[in-house]
Amino acid sequence: RYKARLVAQSFSQRPGINFEETYSLVVDANTFRYLISLVVHEKLNLHLMDVVTTYLYDSLDADICMKLPKGFNLSDDAISTKDYSIKLNKSLYGLKQSSRMWYNGYKNDPICPCIFIKRSENGFAIILVYVDDINIIGTPKELAKAIDYLKKEFEMKDLGRAKFCLELQVEYLENGILMHQETYITKVLKRFYMDKSHPLCTLMVVRSLDVNKDPFRPQEKDEEILGPEVPYLRVIGALMCLANYT
Repeated sequence: RYKARLVAQSFSQRPGINFEETYSLVVDANTFRYLISLVVHEKLNLHLMDVVTTYLYDSLDADICMKLPKGFNLSDDAISTKDYSIKLNKSLYGLKQSSRMWYNGYKNDPICPCIFIKRSENGFAIILVYVDDINIIGTPKELAKAIDYLKKEFEMKDLGRAKFCLELQVEYLENGILMHQETYITKVLKRFYMDKSHPLCTLMVVRSLDVNKDPFRPQEKDEEILGPEVPYLRVIGALMCLANYT
């Protein structure tokens, strides 16, 4: 689907003048796996919600002015758009600190900043934040209260039972929860053009790590050791995600 959206030109912002911190903390895989085990052990519910236009809700912690966008109508006595600018009252997509501003204002757990916990006589609710995706865990009454409260405060998409988070798939079974990365593996194979390949059992070849002494294929003259056509770093990063998450 196609949308028109007014965004800021963050490339013109300067650190220490227009913004300070930009990083918004997100839940990590270890924490998510631990809370999944809590869901299974305590027989809790796990709900997923998505915040619509996340970065437009929060106030800025610095004065930010923006040039008037093309098509903005000025009053008749205005000379040109060059003489005016707009002062932003709220965060805007494109600002470097937008994700940080969305995160500010919450009261979170001191040990894991991405978790927000509410306890009451009726039970408890745990909110996990990953940018604009919110996983909510809790007892039935407190879970329902947390969902209703979030819907009143923000425009939310209620996605029902959580099925995806951090490239992890959550599959509900009769005797527990299965976590796997089948969809992520398929995506990685397509990204590196290996989705048509087939598994094959072969013995590991023992060879030298020194390309100049490799008996199978010595390095050619003026040949790059790591060719630009092979994205080794991205491949290793994708494999590390699989190894560390599941």
